[in-house]
Amino acid sequence: MTTSPFYAQQNDQYLWARLCQGDREAFGELYRRYFPMLFRYCIRFTTDRGLVKDMLQDFFSQLFQHREGLSLPANMKSYLMVSARRKLFRYMDKAAHLPATLEEGAALFTLELSPEHAMISRQQAEQTSKLLQQRINSLTPRQKEAIYLRFYENMTYEDIAGIMEMKEVKYARTLIYRALAELKELLVPDEAMLLFR
Repeated sequence: MTTSPFYAQQNDQYLWARLCQGDREAFGELYRRYFPMLFRYCIRFTTDRGLVKDMLQDFFSQLFQHREGLSLPANMKSYLMVSARRKLFRYMDKAAHLPATLEEGAALFTLELSPEHAMISRQQAEQTSKLLQQRINSLTPRQKEAIYLRFYENMTYEDIAGIMEMKEVKYARTLIYRALAELKELLVPDEAMLLFR
C-alpha cells in the first residue's frame, strides 16, 4: 500500500483525523507505518504468521470501517498495540492457540536477542547469545512481553501498563524490575564466562 509523499510527511494526529473523515490515503499511510511494528509485536505471541497477518488485515479493515466513531488517541502506538493485542488474543482463542494453563491476559510470548547486539567475534557472539537466550527463556511470558515493550519498542511504563492491562503503572515497573533482577541473578554464575571468553 503506497501513499503520496505529502501523507508520508504528516504526523499521526493529522493522519488519524483524515482517516476519521474517510481519507483512504491517510489510512494507507497509517497502515504503512504501523503494520510492520504490530506484526513484529504480535508474532511474539504465536508462530502462526498467517494468523497474525489475517488478524492484522482484519484489524485495519475494521479500523477503517468504524472510523467515524473513533476519537484521537493520546498515544497512537500504544493505542494500536493494545487494540491489536486484544484482537490477537481473541483470534488465538478461537483458533485454540492459547494453552489452558495461561494466566488471564498472558500468552506465550517469545523474546529473542537481535543478531547485531554483540560486538565480539562471531563465535563468541553465538555462544553468548545462546546463553542469554536460555536465560531469557526462563522468564515468564509476561516478563518477556514487558521487557520487549520497554527495551525493543521503547514504551513508557504507563504505556506498558495500558498495553498489558495492568491496574497501575507501578505494576509495570515492578514486573520489569523483577525480570531484570532475575536475569541478573541467573547470569551471575555465567558472568566470568561472558567476560573472559
